[in-house]
Amino acid sequence: MLIFRCELESTFDAVDKSVILAVKAIKDKFEFMSERYLFNINFMLREILNNAVEHGNHFDENKKVSCKIEYLVPQLVFYISDQGEGIKVENILTDSHDPKSLLRERNRGHQTIIDMDFDIKLNGTEVVIILNLIQEERLWKNNY
Repeated sequence: MLIFRCELESTFDAVDKSVILAVKAIKDKFEFMSERYLFNINFMLREILNNAVEHGNHFDENKKVSCKIEYLVPQLVFYISDQGEGIKVENILTDSHDPKSLLRERNRGHQTIIDMDFDIKLNGTEVVIILNLIQEERLWKNNY
């Protein structure tokens, strides 16, 4: 089920506006969603969309970033793509157990997203991020 879709300009202002709309769409659709989950989604979307604008499209006004969010029971799946050259996997943090790696400027956001229990899959210029909602749905059902 499609929850949200947009194509945005390669600016941080466009990212901000798109994230606000995306989080609102999620909140409206999933009334059980906790503030913690919404905070994590907000953080993740800003990180990934800002990276697409800055590192993918290099703030090129002629290039767009697309964002699509789907609910594929029991997961929220986020598809983010830009018009850049693609992600160089060797530049992404691969050893999360190395404390020195966490201090590297370009890996902190990626590692934080993983620590928030998102699964990240890279496919060229597209990033697919998966958030499993089973635990969140169980908490909601137990409390209501």
